[in-house]
Amino acid sequence: MNITTIIELENSEVENIAGAKLVFTQEQIDENIIETCVECFKMDASEETLTTEEGMQIVFEELQQKGIIPQNVEDFSYEMPSCERLKRKNNSVPDLPQKVILSYMM
Repeated sequence: MNITTIIELENSEVENIAGAKLVFTQEQIDENIIETCVECFKMDASEETLTTEEGMQIVFEELQQKGIIPQNVEDFSYEMPSCERLKRKNNSVPDLPQKVILSYMM
């Protein structure tokens, strides 16, 4: 039997744990749809960037050190915030917050 654990983290939580900011890119799909995705992490202390894989590895290891993820877990997967959204006439309505999903199996 496999047991899958899912951890949902706010973007700010991931940034705090990784010590880096999420860098988003936007692509105009058509006139009314914009796709927003995480491109990389930008380190707080420098201009250095990390791939999403490197940044999420830091998050995974930090959660293991804090005992949130068991030490015997070696593999994990993740989903970064990504969405296709409609372009609004009134941009005063904020988009719903996106979460980073980290999961592992035991």
